[in-house]
Amino acid sequence: MKDKLVAAVINNKNQIPYINLTEDNKYRGWTSDFRISVNDGENMFLDLLKENDLFLLFILASFWSRPTYWENAAFFTTYLKANKLDNPDLWRDKEFILYETAHCKENAKKTLQSCTGIVPRKKVSFRSDIFSSIEVLVEHWDEIISSLEHANQKNDYLPFIHYISEIKGLGYGEKRMRIKVPLILRELRCQKIFSNIPGEFCCVPDKRVVVTAKEIGFYLPTINSSMKNILKASQIIYQNFGELYDIPLFAYEDVKDQLN
Repeated sequence: MKDKLVAAVINNKNQIPYINLTEDNKYRGWTSDFRISVNDGENMFLDLLKENDLFLLFILASFWSRPTYWENAAFFTTYLKANKLDNPDLWRDKEFILYETAHCKENAKKTLQSCTGIVPRKKVSFRSDIFSSIEVLVEHWDEIISSLEHANQKNDYLPFIHYISEIKGLGYGEKRMRIKVPLILRELRCQKIFSNIPGEFCCVPDKRVVVTAKEIGFYLPTINSSMKNILKASQIIYQNFGELYDIPLFAYEDVKDQLN
C-alpha cells in the first residue's frame, strides 16, 4: 500500500495543488507555490527568507490549527500577501485588527472572486477568530524569531518547538498551536532556510493524516496535546516517506480511487 500511495502522489503532482514536487520527486513545500493566481498574475508563494513572508507562514499554521479546510488557510494567506497585510507592525494596531475582523466575510468573497487556480471543495471563509491569534503572534514575534535563530545556531530545534507550542492563543480560542508546528519546520526545511532542521520534526500528523493511517493500517501513536506524541508520529512518518513527509498520507483521500 505504501508504494502504491507514493506512486499515486507522484503521478498526481501536476493535478493536486498541494503536491509540489521537485524533478526528483521530493516535496518543495506547500508555500513554494499555492497554485493560486491573483488577478491573473503569477502564482502566490512565500519566500521564507523574507521576514514578512515568514510571518505569513506562522499565520498560515495558526489558521490551519483550527477546524477548517486547507483551502481556507491558503486563500487567507493569499489575501494577506496580495493586499500587503504581511508586515507584523500593521497588526499592532487594535483598530486595524477590529476592521479586518469585521470585514473578514466580505474579504473572503472578494479574494475568491479575484483568484484563479485551485478550486476549493467548499465555500471559502475566513474565520474571525484568527485575528486574535495574529495579535498573539505579533506580541511574541520578536521572541519567536530569536528562538528560531537560536535553534539554528545551536543545531537544536527542541527548545523552539517547546517555546512555540506553549504560547496560548495561537490555536483556537485560548488553545495552543501544536500539531501544525511541524508544518512550520517542514516549510523552512523545504526552502532550505535552515539546512539543519531534522526531517523527523517536519511531518504533520493532523486529523486527515491520522484518519488515513488508521484506514490503511499504518501505525501512529495516539495524537493528543502532547508534543512528545506529535513528534513521535512525525518521526514515524518521515522514516516511512522521507522527503515526501506527510503528503502521501494527507493525499490519500484524493488519490485512493487510483490505488486499486
